[in-house]
Amino acid sequence: MNTKEKIFEVSLDLFSKKGYDSVSLREIAEEVGIKKSSIYSHYSSKEEILMDIFNQFTSGFEIDDEEIQLSENNPLLENPELFYHKGSEAIKEMLFQETNLKIWKLILIQMHHNEIIKSFFENEILVKPLVFWEGLFTLLKEKGVIRKDSNPKLLAKQYYSFPIYLLLEICSKYDDIPQEVLEDFFSEAEEHAQFLFESVKVR
Repeated sequence: MNTKEKIFEVSLDLFSKKGYDSVSLREIAEEVGIKKSSIYSHYSSKEEILMDIFNQFTSGFEIDDEEIQLSENNPLLENPELFYHKGSEAIKEMLFQETNLKIWKLILIQMHHNEIIKSFFENEILVKPLVFWEGLFTLLKEKGVIRKDSNPKLLAKQYYSFPIYLLLEICSKYDDIPQEVLEDFFSEAEEHAQFLFESVKVR
């Protein structure tokens, strides 16, 4: 690991535990084992470190549109449980990487203090997923997979909000989230999705 990578890792660790505003460049330098002035050979400011961390996370966050194409011919619509499972496994793979989990916690802390991070959270974490799930439930309703009296918008919120709640819960309890806690999180989230789908499925 070169010096810039060490600065990145140490900054991420400190930011995710203490919050961005509570960490100084001097503290970062001390943890890395370099002089504060040496940081400027790699980053012009503490904010640039933060945005480098954030950009690394968002670069791997882009969804492949072909994978989630909402068309009547999508075979996954015949098995919505599998559809949810595939998405859940992709998120699990991302969160099981310690760096991504720390960045997720940092986003939760920093979204009230940085407009770019706030905008990302609102659009990518809140708005777009709900638009997607509402579209999916609308198609399932049109295809007769779920009941005609189902409310796609409400179902989308119920489907999506529970795993977000679970993630907020474990992030509030742990500085370093154990792997078994993450496993339980995904199991409980899928159990909830299955329960909700069964409640509206045409039998």
